Amino acid sequence: MMNFKTQFLVLLTISVFLLSGCEVYQTLYGTTPQTAPVAAQVVRVEGEQAKDVANLAKQVYGAAAPTQHDPFKVGQNPLGPFEKGKGLGFTLQQWLAASGIGIYSVDGQNAELELSLKNLVPNGIYTVWCSSSSFPPNFSVVDKPCGAEDGSENSLKADEKGNGQFSLKVKALEQSTKEKATIIALAYHSDGKTYGSSPGDFGTNTHVQIFFLLPIQTEEQAKYQIPIKFVNHIDAGLPEQDVFIEHIAPQEEAPKEEMKAEEPAMEKPEEQAKGEKEETVKVEERPKEKELVEEKPREKPIVVVVQETDLVSLTPKAEDPDKETNLVFTFTSPLNEKGEWQTNYGDAGEYTITVTASDSETTTSRDVLIIVNKKEESPAIDSAKPIESGLTIDETQSIEFSAVASDLNKDILAYSWKLDGVDVGTDSKYSYQSTYDDAGTHTVKVEVSDGLSSASKIWSVDVGNVNRKPALEKMEDINIKETDKIVVTALATDDDKDKITYSVSDKKFAQEDNVFTWQTDYESAGTYQITVSASDGQDTTSQEFTVTVANVNRAPLITDIVQKS
Repeated sequence: MMNFKTQFLVLLTISVFLLSGCEVYQTLYGTTPQTAPVAAQVVRVEGEQAKDVANLAKQVYGAAAPTQHDPFKVGQNPLGPFEKGKGLGFTLQQWLAASGIGIYSVDGQNAELELSLKNLVPNGIYTVWCSSSSFPPNFSVVDKPCGAEDGSENSLKADEKGNGQFSLKVKALEQSTKEKATIIALAYHSDGKTYGSSPGDFGTNTHVQIFFLLPIQTEEQAKYQIPIKFVNHIDAGLPEQDVFIEHIAPQEEAPKEEMKAEEPAMEKPEEQAKGEKEETVKVEERPKEKELVEEKPREKPIVVVVQETDLVSLTPKAEDPDKETNLVFTFTSPLNEKGEWQTNYGDAGEYTITVTASDSETTTSRDVLIIVNKKEESPAIDSAKPIESGLTIDETQSIEFSAVASDLNKDILAYSWKLDGVDVGTDSKYSYQSTYDDAGTHTVKVEVSDGLSSASKIWSVDVGNVNRKPALEKMEDINIKETDKIVVTALATDDDKDKITYSVSDKKFAQEDNVFTWQTDYESAGTYQITVSASDGQDTTSQEFTVTVANVNRAPLITDIVQKS
């Protein structure tokens, strides 16, 4: 019975079985796909066969018709041969070089998928699939495009170097269990098409390159992250499923058929002499045919594998039957006359060089395949402004930020600016404009990424409060008569939500909060300039208005009457 780890590896492949397939095509090195003869055949590779240097250097093909996945070789024809389809334009080694990492972040019912991919088919069209599958004996698979169910969100295109980025907000995927698991798979479409909610036909136009199984969560958590590292079929211990190499028939079959065809037929007595003559001719010719069959086997290519920045230093050895000791070796570029090459960042790739040995009269040559693997280095922020990490401004003021970064791998760099954790920019510069609501401490962060690793710098910005004056409504002039009562109501607002206090310039008015009253009398006639003010404790706003009190004539008052003497 398979253990759980084996079950997961099994599911990794089975989960992508039902993704079925997808001629605008860009190859890893500009090779144009070739259409194979109809009669030719191809096979799947597995195990040590897939790691053999000669097989890794072979071109890969699609199948002429969709091929059923059989990673556990339980069918009658698990590895082929199958009828040969179109050439895909790259080698098995280039196909297996694809890799990817990422983060799957879950926050309650919502999640985000962020992937960084390398060594894909340059300018290739890909789709990302989030599949779920139950384990045998009740095996079933449900294939779904990541994101929208119609497949409108799950496609991506690799750049000219074969790098790809994929970021998508999704609903949280179903968690893996011992009975059921969730798989994230990356499918390449060699016809340059995507098929919505269906992946397409496997083996012909759709080819799963790498995949990842979500592990079981041992604890119930509403918020967590899972690091993603993709794997291909071979590294998972399974046969490659969707790309194929040419099938080579056993060599001994052809010679046997030829010999059988040449065996003389039974002859009549009167034709025996003629037959003996013919037989003599055949016997003489057979050694020549044998020489043709016994061709000298091709030498396996010499392969040297290094990393960027490593020194390639070849020391050839040769033997001369004439016992010449002064053999001279020469090397083609990029090696120098000593057979050395100091690689640098950006030199990743495959280089075929020729080593020639000469005894001054004759020469012999041998090709060497130098594979320079990329040495991943994190980008570096060379300079950033402002230089100070702690900054202070007042509300409504602004600060200009900038960063200059470099990458030893010569990768394309992406900038990301965050203000208090929220994305605010993707250029190398960012301007922070504060507002009246920004009093307090804020963080500005720039992150520079090459797709796999990143560098960052953080600034702290203390924004000081800038008080805004209260706004007091305009006061209208007042005209009244003596003995009338004046009621003035002051109305003010404050954008800072500060508490407002009111005041009036003339003590004749009685105050109750923002309401001022004055009961005039017969002695109040005149004109008065009144000022009402509103204050937030720091600043004061005032409005001036005129109060005119008209005189009211009073009838004479007879105070006394006396007898005139």
